[in-house]
Amino acid sequence: MSDPFDPVDQWLGTDIELLPPQAGAFERVHRRARRRKAVVAWSTATAVAVVVAGAVVVPQAVSSLLTNHGGNPEQVPVASGTQTSQPTRSQSTSPAPGHRPTKGQPGPSHLAITGSNQPPTPGIAPSSVTFVNKGTVGAVIGETTSGCSLGCEAIAATADYGRTWTKADAPRAGPPDGNSGVSQIRFLEETNGWAYGPGLYVTHDGGASWAKATGVNGRVIDLATVNGSAYAVVASCTGAGSDYAAGCTRFALYTSPYTSDSFQPVPGASGRGQEEPGGLQLTRQNGYLLAGNVLYTGSPDGGSWQPITISSGTVPACLATKGGVAPGEPGLLAPLLANDLYLLCQPAGGGGGSLYTSIDSGATWQFVGHVKARGFGTSLAIAPNSRTLVLATTAGIYYSSDGRHWLQASLSGKAPPRGFSYIGMTTQGKGVAVPASTSSTAIYVTVNGGKTWRPRPIA
Repeated sequence: MSDPFDPVDQWLGTDIELLPPQAGAFERVHRRARRRKAVVAWSTATAVAVVVAGAVVVPQAVSSLLTNHGGNPEQVPVASGTQTSQPTRSQSTSPAPGHRPTKGQPGPSHLAITGSNQPPTPGIAPSSVTFVNKGTVGAVIGETTSGCSLGCEAIAATADYGRTWTKADAPRAGPPDGNSGVSQIRFLEETNGWAYGPGLYVTHDGGASWAKATGVNGRVIDLATVNGSAYAVVASCTGAGSDYAAGCTRFALYTSPYTSDSFQPVPGASGRGQEEPGGLQLTRQNGYLLAGNVLYTGSPDGGSWQPITISSGTVPACLATKGGVAPGEPGLLAPLLANDLYLLCQPAGGGGGSLYTSIDSGATWQFVGHVKARGFGTSLAIAPNSRTLVLATTAGIYYSSDGRHWLQASLSGKAPPRGFSYIGMTTQGKGVAVPASTSSTAIYVTVNGGKTWRPRPIA
């Protein structure tokens, strides 16, 4: 029987990115749903990326490869999450302007990882996903026990949006362990990519070889790409294993040109507190970093960043302080256009939250409405061109066309336990979500703007 998604996939083949994507209540939300498994929708170049992706996030997770991230670039969002990926905790997304390679970047070439004719390593539980080339070429990274009794990291690649997969080479880093290991993946286009969380590795040949990045001192808990540059959040944390991004006391933003393996700190973007994976979101014009109850912004083309001061009016709950102390409400960030932002502030116990929007890069905010959704939100994304919001939670997936009225999406087959860790939209119709459960060996995709989702097993 033919795949009923095929004709729609062709019709909806438009460039975009995902927003890279958090952890909190609900056992710190199952440790932020395995750090939100950042799916990255085109690397977090702007809103929602996060794909995805993962995913960020996620993304709003996600690079030309679907970002955490990630999560919507001009929507562009994630690296993102994918955001994931993540990333992803975000992974955000829209037409891919934010993740388009700039002049002088390498031309089209196939990801080396897609050249394999070997089947993927069995049993990969995806923790991050990233896509490029109009959302058809991409890769997932995840842990598996196949061939290694204590667990190892493996990468699988796809050239047809997850219908079929092949084996790919992964960095020799292993799963997260203290400051070492990797669990997230991002690509700027089909040649330059990054594997991180909490270590950091770089490839300039589509994944055929990986080198350890230099210049970072700490755990890399978030990463996004745009305009030929990569940005990474490096933190001092105490979490163990897959919970490497927990218990963070300090953070700093670093950047590197896509051609380099060396990262340098970004002036003004550092401080105390917890940055949740997916809190880093990039558009072609602006970059955003949500850490604790402070929102930082700066140009993704270089220069210093600075905290945003809310000039007047409404102050979102997760950006407010009471007696000089932050209330501790986790926030999910999703950029839509250069200056347009969505921010979901949710109580520690989950069960929805309050949605805010800004049209001036966070200087002023307006309350949109209360989000009625089961579970704890892990990733927020925006479908390019339609302004449809999609939300991944520990109980499922929800969508809204206006931010006030939310509907639960339909899932094909049995819903994954613990819901999803990252979500991102690669086009107006296409999107990706990463299950939070470590027992799941599939990603989920949509071709109708987030209303229905079906699994794509990694096999």
